[in-house]
Amino acid sequence: MFRRTWILFRARLTMAGRAGWPIPALLFQALLATVLALLVRDALPPFPYALFVLSLSALLLAVPLLSELGLVLRRDEGGEWAESLPARPIELALARLLQLVLLLLLLALAFLVPAALLAPAGFGLVPRLLLPGLGCGLALVLAAVLIWFQRLLQGRAESLLVLLQTALVVGTVVGLLTVLGHVPELARLTPQEGASSWLAFFPPSWFAAPLAGGGASEWSTPLAVSALALLSLFFARTPRARAELRRRSLLALLLVPLRGIAARFWVRSDERGAFDLVFDALPREREVVLRTYPMFGIPLAFLWIGAREAQGRSGPWQDDLLSLLFFTVVIYLPLFLTHVPLSESSGAAWLLGTAPVTRAGIVAGAIKALFVRFLLPLYLVLALLALGLSGPELLARLWLPALLSSLFLLRLLYPRCVRELPLSVPPEELHAEPDWTGLLTGLAAGLTLVAVLANRFLTWPLGLLAALVLAALDSFLARRMRARPA
Repeated sequence: MFRRTWILFRARLTMAGRAGWPIPALLFQALLATVLALLVRDALPPFPYALFVLSLSALLLAVPLLSELGLVLRRDEGGEWAESLPARPIELALARLLQLVLLLLLLALAFLVPAALLAPAGFGLVPRLLLPGLGCGLALVLAAVLIWFQRLLQGRAESLLVLLQTALVVGTVVGLLTVLGHVPELARLTPQEGASSWLAFFPPSWFAAPLAGGGASEWSTPLAVSALALLSLFFARTPRARAELRRRSLLALLLVPLRGIAARFWVRSDERGAFDLVFDALPREREVVLRTYPMFGIPLAFLWIGAREAQGRSGPWQDDLLSLLFFTVVIYLPLFLTHVPLSESSGAAWLLGTAPVTRAGIVAGAIKALFVRFLLPLYLVLALLALGLSGPELLARLWLPALLSSLFLLRLLYPRCVRELPLSVPPEELHAEPDWTGLLTGLAAGLTLVAVLANRFLTWPLGLLAALVLAALDSFLARRMRARPA
């Protein structure tokens, strides 16, 4: 039995290697752990430091497991192939469990090993060795909760799942910045205080307690919970991917008038097929929604932090925050555009590939669909927020230039981030460009500068003039892209 399980496990690793290992995610976790450990190691005793590390490792692991790496939890790309082999169900389940555990350990250790090496001086050799092991146990617990949670909501209440993912992203950013601002209070925590407070119900506290010099009783809870999580992962069979006919969402129904106006006055005849396909089909792709939508929660997190810090202060802080939000909410366009070719029904891409239209027409139709279906609703929500916090003048002064700059940026980034036809690549074969992280950094710096300058110098007449200039630039770029040979 163990020999066949090992063979199946090695085959799964080979299959996962063809789809690509999450090297960028591992490097990011290691770099972030190094920076955070260097920031707090001199201010935290062993128990608060272990609690800090384990809490952050769980939060940072939950984000990718609910987005791009969550495909491993939501879908077993090798399940049908494995079930056709002469192997018993228990062997198939064990091989799948080993694959999941290996991925979890890699992600967890990428954060935990640097944090253990850079632990405070009060950490001895044994606690340094135990911290990664306890963090791996916490990762198993987290993965078990997430896999059952996603299975419960998948196909039933996926909108709720997306909202919870977005809330998790916002909570991670806000929580990290809040904790870094209250390190002295965290340093005063002791295991005894944690056992008599809300920390008694906080799982990272259970796994940090054995590192505080407790006896064998401190190990009972983490060992029992980890074993239960491992058993739960063993029985969590991943459902096979299946095509589902989904009804139109409420947002799609609300956008019917805007879609009709765009199709009538903006979308050309050779762009209409790609426009309709991307508008209707891309929002129904589960993996696109789960991987990309929650990332837009990061600008909202910084808005929340800025608004909280600005409370009680005098001055037009609302305009400052709204300007930053208007211009920087599209920072994640490269990440979003990378997923435009993704589709669980990629076999139907021949319909678009053999259509009697040029590649430039397909690109132009897809860009216009992305703007009307995704960016325009986002900016309409921001317009309502601006009306409530500031007033109508801000719409002409900042909101309209920001909206048209998002269209210009979308048209500029699309050829760089999207190399395949829309909805033509299965999830396991989707590969991002290796330099998109640097692109995000450049966009963040550039758009922040534009937001500051626009808020300082644009009056509402100048804002309208800037909007006209951006519209003209977008029209010029659209003509250049259509004239470019395929």
